[in-house]
Amino acid sequence: MKALIVSCLAAVAAVPLATQAQQGRQPGWEFGADVIYQTSSTVDFNGGSKIDFNDDWGLDLAFGYRFSERLELTFGLDWQDIDYDADFVSATVPARGFRVSGSMEAFTPKVGLNFNFMQGPFTPYVTGSVGWSFIDTNIPNGRVQVGCWWDPWWGQVCTPYQSTKSVDDFAYDLGVGVRWDLNGGFTLRAAYEKHWFDLSKASGTPDFDQFKVGLWFRY
Repeated sequence: MKALIVSCLAAVAAVPLATQAQQGRQPGWEFGADVIYQTSSTVDFNGGSKIDFNDDWGLDLAFGYRFSERLELTFGLDWQDIDYDADFVSATVPARGFRVSGSMEAFTPKVGLNFNFMQGPFTPYVTGSVGWSFIDTNIPNGRVQVGCWWDPWWGQVCTPYQSTKSVDDFAYDLGVGVRWDLNGGFTLRAAYEKHWFDLSKASGTPDFDQFKVGLWFRY
């Protein structure tokens, strides 16, 4: 998956070579990538269990269409790999439990709207988006199995693997930011967003603070 992200970044970086840069913010397309920093958070679950998520980094690949200098429609894919410590509570003996550590990988395709408050190259903006998160908890939920295939160089290769618990749920964001349109068709963005996962087994709706810094190209 990390190789896929790197390939996508390379494709985004190649866009300026194949398109004509746009100096203003009139209607048109833009592509870019944001680095995500998500702060630590604790999520409580039904039955008294909880997960302490560490602060960690992620990546957002996106493109959008500008209807005007102020209104933009965006499409994106967030990727995060977050370490966590979880306290599991026994369902039969409440005073007993155990603690585990792991990492959660999440992919979130989403669609959103940005509204820029000002015309001109520099403007604050508000943003909102909705999406669907696909989460791999990396918690084993089956026995170790062995899969075999024929490799063109090594012949028959067999590797053990184990299935893990995956969930998918609705996600949404609200945030504020600033953008600065530079010459050459480049745009710098910085934003703070509140990110919500609608996890069905959680007590309430977990929320996370995210800070984003990105480089976009418009044409």
